[in-house]
Amino acid sequence: MVLSSRPIVFRSGIIALQTLRADLLRLFPRLRTLPADAYVVGGAVRDLIFGAAPADVDVACLDPLSCARGLGRNIIRLGREDHLSAWRVVDGPHVYDFAALLDGSIDADLARRDFTVNAMAVDLGSGALLDPHEGREDLRRNLVRMVDPSNFDDDPLRMVKAVRMAVRFAFSIDDATLAAIRERAPRIADVAVERVAYELTVIFSARSFRRALALLHETTLDVPLFGRALDGRTFAADDVPLAAALALLVPDAEAFAKRWRLSGTLLRDVLTLQHLRDAHSLLDLYDAGEVVARQLTPMLRALGREERIELPDFAMRPLLTGDEIASLAAIAAGPRVGQLKRALLEEQLSGRVTTRDDAVSFITASA
Repeated sequence: MVLSSRPIVFRSGIIALQTLRADLLRLFPRLRTLPADAYVVGGAVRDLIFGAAPADVDVACLDPLSCARGLGRNIIRLGREDHLSAWRVVDGPHVYDFAALLDGSIDADLARRDFTVNAMAVDLGSGALLDPHEGREDLRRNLVRMVDPSNFDDDPLRMVKAVRMAVRFAFSIDDATLAAIRERAPRIADVAVERVAYELTVIFSARSFRRALALLHETTLDVPLFGRALDGRTFAADDVPLAAALALLVPDAEAFAKRWRLSGTLLRDVLTLQHLRDAHSLLDLYDAGEVVARQLTPMLRALGREERIELPDFAMRPLLTGDEIASLAAIAAGPRVGQLKRALLEEQLSGRVTTRDDAVSFITASA
């Protein structure tokens, strides 16, 4: 998943305030069925204010299960048995999440949120924008600012989320927020590894590589996350995809993947790119596959290596089957047949063998 890191264009203030409720009802029509004491909170409000269409909507209300049932659709329970966080309803392209108002109060609810730009709400009854922590002004300033430092203690993952938001939206993190994160950075080790891995995946999928490294270092989250200080100044490019970014940063990819429970596919991609960094024949690139091979150029560019990588024809297949090779070489099925088949494929990729007759001649001469 690639996320834009372009600066946000702030939407006209008067128009935004007048149309927020109308926009929400247009985008998420089943909000019309909710009681008047329900509030749309967080990301959907933030996105609408700076002119982006939200993918889902979070609703805070006194009785979230009742609100979810009011939509007349199947309900998905979110969270563990001992920690119910929300109820979800999927209605075609629309996703609605319902959670209880903290202490039954929208003011208390917003005060416990992570950052000011996420601590805004639209009162579905009156249409009023509630912005007690000046999140709208921070959106205008492209700033990630905490609501309260103690909210990092409630959920230390919010420290990494600050970096994720700053990278994804090309925002800055304000000084007080940076200081609060530095003070608590080691506590990121207390968070479930799957949650941390998700944030890292989003951060390094944003194609803002050096910015991500600079923020992780500035917050001192780099040491507990990567085991060492990271320095974006040592790299020469930003447009580095996820697997390539990890290939550059992680000396022991298997240990890193085990610690953060990365997928086997991502680990394979990282290891493959680390191999390709030093040796990338056409056959090596073909074996890696097109998706991975195309990450090599930006990875090398980040290392200051402006190499032109010739990619193979990934649709190419050997012109002869294993049985045909065994018959031509007069050998039994076994490892030698596999070796000859790969050698034939390498000749095809290089353009030295282009026809079936060429392939027969090559195998006959190699047997």
